[in-house]
Amino acid sequence: MTVSVPFTKKHLTLTALLLATAGPAYAQSPDAAQAPDAAQAPAPTVTAPQAPAAQAPPGTAPDSPGGAKPKPRGFQVPKIGINFETFSPSSGKTRSRFGKSWGGFGFGIGRPDRPSGTGHVSFDFSTLYRKSGDHHAFVAPLGVSYRRAFNAGALTNGSPLIPYYGIAADLVVVDLRSPEDNVHSGFRLSEGGSLLVGTTVGKSGFVEGKYTGVAKVKGFDLSGFRLTAGIRF
Repeated sequence: MTVSVPFTKKHLTLTALLLATAGPAYAQSPDAAQAPDAAQAPAPTVTAPQAPAAQAPPGTAPDSPGGAKPKPRGFQVPKIGINFETFSPSSGKTRSRFGKSWGGFGFGIGRPDRPSGTGHVSFDFSTLYRKSGDHHAFVAPLGVSYRRAFNAGALTNGSPLIPYYGIAADLVVVDLRSPEDNVHSGFRLSEGGSLLVGTTVGKSGFVEGKYTGVAKVKGFDLSGFRLTAGIRF
């Protein structure tokens, strides 16, 4: 998930609401779900001195002959990091009003999506913001994405790079202001889809290129190419 800054107050409010919706999808990493840490491991049974006959075998609970099951992990604080991105609109009108290249640093939330050999579906959310004079554009795609590794062998041979490809389908929240086109600020909805290719870098980094098509909003085509690189801490 990528969030670009700065925003106006209303954009921050909307982003917070969308993050509240997306939060559960980023609260727990796949690695954490598969491997409970030592603090969550079943505790050995304490035997009461006055009743030796009731002692349970080591590593088992008295009421659970098969052994105590690990407790499910609760809410986990999502990974936080930094993203650098650049977005180039494909429409000449959009470039002329808001700029040829939208870019900068933003913060990222959630562990980078790790593709699988059979495909992996995940939550898709990002934001873009651009201000140029009296014009501004805020774009926030919200939906689902599918990523699949080009080479399943890279998942098992310890390679730090896992190239992947994928698609995304989104509902897009847009706020545009362009006085000369008589377009006043206000949130509007559109739909969009993306084709993407990228690679993970270790367990904490990624580089991804994405072409996103967005249906026109108030005469503006917000489609374009987006390049993002990020790291999580």
